Amino acid sequence: MGTFFWQDSDLKYRFCAGTVVPSPGKDMVLTAAHCFDSTDQQKKLVFVPKHHRADPKPYGLFPIKVGQIYADPRYLRKGGDHDYTDLDFALLKTEPRADGKKVQDVVGAIPIGYGTGFDHPETRVIGYPWLPDDDGKYKPHQDPLDCTSPMKKFSTDSSGDWKGGTFSQIDCDGYVRGTSGGPFIIGGDHPQVIGVTGGWQTGGHSDDTSYSSYFDSDLKRIYDAAVAGKMPAPVVLPAASTWKHANDIASGYFALNGPVSEDRMDMFVLWSDGELTIYRGADKGLNYFDKEIRVQKPNKLWAEHAKQVVAGDFTGDNGSDLIVVWSDGEVTLYPSVDEKGFHGEKQIVAPNPTWKHATAVTAGRYGGNKWQDDLVVRWSDGELTVYQNTGTSLGKEIKVVNPNRLWTHAVEIGSGDYTQNDTWDLVVRWSDGELTLYDDFTGTGDTWGEHQWKAPNDLWEHAMLVTGGDFSDNPWPDDTLVRWSDGELSLYTEGNGSGIGKENALVKP
Repeated sequence: MGTFFWQDSDLKYRFCAGTVVPSPGKDMVLTAAHCFDSTDQQKKLVFVPKHHRADPKPYGLFPIKVGQIYADPRYLRKGGDHDYTDLDFALLKTEPRADGKKVQDVVGAIPIGYGTGFDHPETRVIGYPWLPDDDGKYKPHQDPLDCTSPMKKFSTDSSGDWKGGTFSQIDCDGYVRGTSGGPFIIGGDHPQVIGVTGGWQTGGHSDDTSYSSYFDSDLKRIYDAAVAGKMPAPVVLPAASTWKHANDIASGYFALNGPVSEDRMDMFVLWSDGELTIYRGADKGLNYFDKEIRVQKPNKLWAEHAKQVVAGDFTGDNGSDLIVVWSDGEVTLYPSVDEKGFHGEKQIVAPNPTWKHATAVTAGRYGGNKWQDDLVVRWSDGELTVYQNTGTSLGKEIKVVNPNRLWTHAVEIGSGDYTQNDTWDLVVRWSDGELTLYDDFTGTGDTWGEHQWKAPNDLWEHAMLVTGGDFSDNPWPDDTLVRWSDGELSLYTEGNGSGIGKENALVKP
């Protein structure tokens, strides 16, 4: 193991520690992610094995390739050390030293131990402390600390803006700032590194207690990406086996402090067991969603009786509200739903037999005002209705289509502004797999035209949920989420009158 220096500082400014771990390229160093941020990808660093006062570089210098810091991209963003305390690990690729020899060939490597548990009575911790000399100036050539102590489990709730969780803990005296990234080693003659100083509060705010994020499949994912030379993609969305149980999806702005300056919509999901989840919208580099937020635990009420969930701005506050249609025909407004959950409930329609027949519902901007507060309802008899300017009560009712047999085959309806004319467009998936866009849909007159996105086909018969929203770079809600019958989740970006847009596979089948 060793420490890092800025290459352009003449080895004056040392920071953190790292451990050489086995890799096909014999060039990999494991450390803590909080030692770096996204700008460090463009800086020249060096790794110095066994750096100590008497011999500062006994095995020479191993440069870090520019752009070769591998960590979960969510962690490297501003605030990531607080939001993702369980992902505080990184791998760096080194270049050979001046004589062409690779770091693993020169100093060896310690294997990574995944899922080894927390109870290890003899765990060795090594770290380079940040210590000033007598006049308070930084002294770069101090020796590392080396301590053996029992490792144990530490669990904590969130505190302040630090996300809680379960971490590895070791109590060793004097492990102050600077010791980050140093290894937790077990195994005696057959060592494994099972932690690096970091995690909870980036390693802890006590000089005598250190933490590590637990080494699990997340670290393995990052290691595999580093070996392949690819930036690791975050895993936020559950697997297809889970998505088969998504009963409804609504698009809206529920997490207003997102990770990108141009805010993306978030995905609100109603699961078959009644759990309610928000997935925070991000950019393409984060697979479009970067954080999972549980709004409500599984429960019988929502599992058995919530039949339709749509999002819109029904209160005019620029956030998103939910409207829920229940199995007894009740229609309920939940204003300003966000990361903290619900903030009140308002009954729009009391339980009644009519709304039991609301088979498909969507919300958009359909000619009422500037807000996304117009409901479109497809009834079980094929009638199609628009309610403009819906809020704490139903808006103006416009009957678009009288009861008819054709529209009973409109299995899914969704909303978006694919033609970018401010009045939104209606997307319909028909029972035979045809996909149709009705542009500038207002429910009145003949100004809205029909565009066939997909001719009738077997594949699109399996599109169980179709939801429009704004998930890509441009400012328009012209993207479409599709949950398929096999649990696959797709995002089609930047659709228009000619087609649904480019497909991005968010969850594989």
